[in-house]
Amino acid sequence: MPRPRSFDQAAVLDAAVAAFWQGGPGATSVDEVLRVTGLARSSLYNSFGSKNELLQQAIERYVDRQIAELGRVFHERSLQQALETLFLDIVRHNNEGRGCLLINSVNELRGTSDATLDVVQAGFARIARRLADLASGASAQVGDANVLAAEIITAIAGLRTLQKTGLPSSVLRQTAKSYARRLATP
Repeated sequence: MPRPRSFDQAAVLDAAVAAFWQGGPGATSVDEVLRVTGLARSSLYNSFGSKNELLQQAIERYVDRQIAELGRVFHERSLQQALETLFLDIVRHNNEGRGCLLINSVNELRGTSDATLDVVQAGFARIARRLADLASGASAQVGDANVLAAEIITAIAGLRTLQKTGLPSSVLRQTAKSYARRLATP
């Protein structure tokens, strides 16, 4: 009879998200994952199967949190206000300089046949669907909500990249506001 789990799966996934986000999906070793999660090697393999399977679950957890955060950002705001809030947060913090786990992962995993890339792509699709729904709810004048969601994701990726370049924050803030204004205007 298998032993019951003696760890909080949500806490382990949160720690795994942090580890993979900091080190990158491929560069983060099993030993690093074990260190940050506090799992024994046998617990990792018995509960998650492999480092890649844990990474896939961590990415799904990350996407769930990002979707929830988008809901909070768009709550009772116009489309332009929500986008400006979202974009300015990227300019100010960019997840403490880590950027986006999905963007980091797709850049690292592109060109591979890794099943994790499928999970990353599915994560982008989930976020795009949520953004399309939120944008449509925030403005009655949204044309093709799917195209708008793709444009918002493009702006997010661009701002995350620019934030890491060291451009003056005044330029980044103006860029964020400009993106918000342009994307919210039909």
